[in-house]
Amino acid sequence: MPWLYEFRSSETFIVLVVAIAIFTDTFIYGMVVPIIPVALVERAGAREEDAQSWVSIMLAVYGGTLLIGSPLFGWFADHTRFRRLPFIIGLIALGASTFLFVIARSMPILIIARGLQGLSAAAVWVVGLAIVSDNVPTDRVGEATGYTTIALTWGFLLGPTIGGIMYEKVGFYWTFAMPAALIVVDVLLRFAMIEASEATEHDRNMRAENEHAPLLRSRSNESDTESTTEQPATIFDLLKSPRLPLACIATLVMAVVFSALETTLPLYVMETFNWSSAGAGLIFVASSIPSFLGVHIGKMIPHLGVRLLATSAFLVASIAWILMRLVTHSTTNDVILLTALLLIEGLAIVTVEVTSTTEASAVVADYEEENPGVFGDKSPVAQAYALFNMAFAGGQLLGPILAGGMRVHTGWSGMTLILGVICAVTAVPLGLFSGPRRRGGEVGGE
Repeated sequence: MPWLYEFRSSETFIVLVVAIAIFTDTFIYGMVVPIIPVALVERAGAREEDAQSWVSIMLAVYGGTLLIGSPLFGWFADHTRFRRLPFIIGLIALGASTFLFVIARSMPILIIARGLQGLSAAAVWVVGLAIVSDNVPTDRVGEATGYTTIALTWGFLLGPTIGGIMYEKVGFYWTFAMPAALIVVDVLLRFAMIEASEATEHDRNMRAENEHAPLLRSRSNESDTESTTEQPATIFDLLKSPRLPLACIATLVMAVVFSALETTLPLYVMETFNWSSAGAGLIFVASSIPSFLGVHIGKMIPHLGVRLLATSAFLVASIAWILMRLVTHSTTNDVILLTALLLIEGLAIVTVEVTSTTEASAVVADYEEENPGVFGDKSPVAQAYALFNMAFAGGQLLGPILAGGMRVHTGWSGMTLILGVICAVTAVPLGLFSGPRRRGGEVGGE
């Protein structure tokens, strides 16, 4: 019997491990957001007038490696015996990325470090969410996703906030002391976790012969069911329904919106309000506070449905973006208005995150429930999350480029208006086709 077996294989501990892994990854990602504009000039030798362009390029590199790494880790996780192996590989990439940021004195090294962060995120989000799906009942995946969303959002929040403050107070090198400590904790937790497949194996070894018999008969029946399927279904069969593609579209637009804030907001508040990098990091608190509602949003999904929640989120985000163009002067009223609008944006973002993530696993579960044995012995849940992650990566890749370009050529006012229109347009197909079909007035399986 492994040490603390019951606890290490419990649903609570596994969700906690995945949440901490996501927090660590996003914290280190976000920590360098307020530091990069300064570090590019002081350490890498970039010109100040080129800082915005280089920030956009580095965020785009992150999105590009996230885009490439997601399907690779998705396929790997669905075809390996235990999902923990690709989970550990992602941690190695994160450690290498952090080390390169510490020693970087040139633009290529900074770009490589950001690229490794993208690979780490691909492993953490794809494999981590698949592990949650393996260990949490389908009707509670939304709730579990809410906890991981809290970790995701507060990693993005505390990263820029603490990174900006520590950079000013203790200097460049000591800023990375906290990320190093988080990585050590992350290593211990990922190795301590016992996932569902390992737990099942231990349980079987411990059972008496008479307890093995029904289990073996059950598996024999599963084999009979699988044998009736000439060729197992794949992830491409799930794309024939609008549910998974629409969840990916919603995720892509949400990522564009989120990365647009990351790319343009720090420099904009520095210019408009004359804030320091610490203030630029603290402004993200407003958009992160609504993440605490993620668990409640997940609980609402079985009752209200994905369609209503996701559509409402994009409509609200559209209004907030359009009103954000009114923030133009260094006044108390403008600061209050920006804070309120960021709170609304944060609520919209967390709603889309939870609904889209839940939908990615629900599509697989519903399809398998209606067609028993259709996937054989390899359910493509990690690949479904890989598509979700690729959509997010696409948004991370496009967002900085689009937002940076619009900010330069159309100004803050034009950029916020365009992003508002994009959110409004996205709400239309979601309102018409997203989520499971309704049966008898209730949300049912497709």
